[in-house]
Amino acid sequence: MKSPSGSLYARSFLSALSIAALASTAGLCAASADPSMDAVKNAENLMKKDKYKDARAKLDEAIKANPNNARAYADRSLANDRLGRYSSAIEDAGKAIQLDPKSAAAYVNRGWALNKTGKYQDALQDLNRAIEIDPNLPMAYVNRAHAYNGLKQFDKAIADADKAVSMKAPHARALALINKSHALHMQGNNNDAADAATLALQINPKLSAAYVNRGRSLAKQGSHDKAVDDFSKALKYNGRLAHVYHHRGLSYKALGSEKLAKSDSETASKMGFKSSPTKVADPR
Repeated sequence: MKSPSGSLYARSFLSALSIAALASTAGLCAASADPSMDAVKNAENLMKKDKYKDARAKLDEAIKANPNNARAYADRSLANDRLGRYSSAIEDAGKAIQLDPKSAAAYVNRGWALNKTGKYQDALQDLNRAIEIDPNLPMAYVNRAHAYNGLKQFDKAIADADKAVSMKAPHARALALINKSHALHMQGNNNDAADAATLALQINPKLSAAYVNRGRSLAKQGSHDKAVDDFSKALKYNGRLAHVYHHRGLSYKALGSEKLAKSDSETASKMGFKSSPTKVADPR
């Protein structure tokens, strides 16, 4: 499923997600008496600064020093995810699970990477297991909401998003609201979809996906001037979203701005945009 929902966010927001994900892996193995843990800690600090390539190199060192360090594999899964290496992320999370079958964080990480590759049913199984192990992980509900959206089970996606919102973790709350916005939009409830995206932006005003979600809901309601504004803000924070140029072009056309519409359409085409059904919002 391909979508106009947007997939990348401001670096500061990714840092918040990394901190949360790293915190959730803290119990995977003890630091004392393990020579690999210095490299793991260094890697975690690097990921908090969005230096995922450097972090991955440190985690390679950690795993070489101790091939049984489950935390190192779980962390490297996260680093690989941020680097777009989803197959490696899935493999590393799987290794962490082999070493520590009760690692909820590893299931969350693998579930997310499976989401990114469109394997929503497999992701759902991992995220169900993560929640069985630890029902207090907000990101498990955020990622499961994404999987339910991918499976077009929108009521379940909304329920999981609401659960994550109730857990009060700000970064997870924003991501959950983006998932909820997508589900509501797909159900045709564009007014509430726009409201959910607005709430996400109140938490972090640099979320490109929230602007895209709100923009497409506004466009469906005929508010193309406001939609153009939201699509433009999304592109300010992530100019690589070809589908956003496409949808902004459609709104420009609806407003009678043929020149701007043509320019956006051409830009989207040059960036490789191909029309497709609305895809699931990417909350990370």
